[in-house]
Amino acid sequence: MSPRKNYLDELARIQQRINALFEQALLSTELEDGRELSPPGFWSPAVDVLETEDGYSVHAELAGVRREDIDLQAEERRLEISGRRQPAEEHRSFLRLERGYGRFIRVFELAEPIDVDGVSAQFERGVLRVSVPKRRPEGVKIIPRQEV
Repeated sequence: MSPRKNYLDELARIQQRINALFEQALLSTELEDGRELSPPGFWSPAVDVLETEDGYSVHAELAGVRREDIDLQAEERRLEISGRRQPAEEHRSFLRLERGYGRFIRVFELAEPIDVDGVSAQFERGVLRVSVPKRRPEGVKIIPRQEV
């Protein structure tokens, strides 16, 4: 691996940490009983976003989040994944808290318009996989590649 690649990877990690700190500062987290909870660790799931010729693929690590606690919204060039991870009742008196709990939100501004009606998602083994097709201009037909 080249020194330039290592440098760029480190800058990307720093940028992710700065983004996460802003998210933590701007989002409130609360328990069901209405008491405010400010855990030492923030809750911002790790996400991979891949772009293909036809669309985007988003994979979010949401271990411990129930399917019914996940909300997905898509519009024009924007994808938003939000939800909440509930702490178990027996975790009310933590000796150590490293995992984040409460609300989370991740927003992605995509480079090209998306086909909102074509967005689909699967949630399996703690990973949310969202398929986001790009919107094609009217009258443009996509012809699948043929094997030669």
